[in-house]
Amino acid sequence: MIYLTISGLSLFQVGLLISIREIIIYIFEIPSGVIADMYGKKVELIICFVFYIMSFLLFFIAGSFGIFAIAMILFGLGEAFRSGTHKAMIMSFLDHNDITATKTKVYGQTRAMSLVGSMVMSIVAIVFVIWLPEIKYLFLISIVPYVIDMLLIASYPSYLNEKRHTEFSLKEFLKQNVESVKYTFKDRKVRKLVFDESLYQAGYKSIKDYVQPLIITLSVSAGLLAFKNFSEDDNLKIYIGIIYAIIYLISSFASRNSYRVAKKVNHFSLVNFMWFASAIVALVLSFMTNNLFVIFASFILIYIFINLRKPVMIEEIGNASDKTKRASVLSIEAQLSSLLLVIFAPIIGALADYNMQLMFIVVGVIMMAIFLFNQFWNFKSLKLDNKEETLQS
Repeated sequence: MIYLTISGLSLFQVGLLISIREIIIYIFEIPSGVIADMYGKKVELIICFVFYIMSFLLFFIAGSFGIFAIAMILFGLGEAFRSGTHKAMIMSFLDHNDITATKTKVYGQTRAMSLVGSMVMSIVAIVFVIWLPEIKYLFLISIVPYVIDMLLIASYPSYLNEKRHTEFSLKEFLKQNVESVKYTFKDRKVRKLVFDESLYQAGYKSIKDYVQPLIITLSVSAGLLAFKNFSEDDNLKIYIGIIYAIIYLISSFASRNSYRVAKKVNHFSLVNFMWFASAIVALVLSFMTNNLFVIFASFILIYIFINLRKPVMIEEIGNASDKTKRASVLSIEAQLSSLLLVIFAPIIGALADYNMQLMFIVVGVIMMAIFLFNQFWNFKSLKLDNKEETLQS
C-alpha cells in the first residue's frame, strides 16, 4: 500500500489495483482448488511461488499503472494457487497422523510461526530500506526466501500431494469445478460458514490498508523523528518496519492462543463477536482520524481479531467439509471474499479519497448490520431446533 502511494498512485488507483488482484483471484480460485484436489497440492504450491516471483520482478521495474496492473495479475494468480491449498495440506497431515481434534491449535501455531517470520523480516527490512537506494529493491530481495520456500514445499512427503489424476482431462476438470461449487452451496452448514468468513475477510481487508498510511502520516506530521541521525524519509522507513514488527508479534501471539479462547467460548459467539468488535473499531476510527494513539491501537486490534478468528473458522470449515473437497471449499471461500473485495475496493478507495471518516463509518455500519443479522439468524435457528425437538419428544 505505502509503496504504491509512494510511486505516485492515487488511493483510487490503488483501489483499482486491489480490484484487479481480486478479480484474478476470483476467476482462478475454484479452478486452483480443483487442480490441487485432482492433480496434487505440492505441484500447485510450487506453481504459485513461480507466479509470486514473477510479480516481484514486475513490481521492481514498474513505473506506470499498466505495469503495476500486470504485476498484480501475477500476484493474484499466486494468491489463488496458494489459498486453501496449504490449509488443506495441513488438514491432510493431521488426518494422516490421527490428530484431527486439534485443527485450531495446529493451524493457529502454523500461522503464528509464519507471523514470527514476518516480524523478523520487518526488522531486517529496516536495514535494507535504509541501505538500499529505493524501497522497490525489497522486491528483489524478497525473491530469495520465496525460492527457499519453494524448495521446502518440494521436500514435503509425497502423501501430502494427494494426486488423484495423472493426466489432465478438461471435461473432468470442469465437472469437478461444478461439483465443488454445488457441494459448497448445497450443504447448509458449509454455505453459512463460507459466507460468514468471506464477508469478514472482505471487511477486514477493506479497512486495514487505510489505517496504516494514517499512522505514518500522523507520525511524520507530528515531527516524531525518533531517530535523529536519520533523515525524515529514513525515519518513515523505520516507522513502517517497527509498526509491522509489533503488529506481526501481537498477531502471532493471538493466532497461537486462539485455540485457548476457542476452548472457553462458544465458536459462534466468538466469531460473531468479532463482527461487533470490528464495527466498533471502524466507528471509533471515523471520529479519531487525528489521534495517533487511537489509530495505532485500532490497527493492532484489527490484526488481533483476524488472527483469533481465522484458525477457528478454518477448523469449522474443514470439519464441515468432505475431506476430498477441502481445498476446493476453502478456495471457494477465498473466491467469494475476492468477489466482495472486487466490488468494495474501488468504492472504499473512492470514499477514502473523498473523506476518510465517511469511509470508516460506512464500513462500521455494514459490519454492525452483519453482526445483528447473525444474532437474529442464530436465535431463529435455535428456536426452530427447540421446536423440532419438542415435536419429536
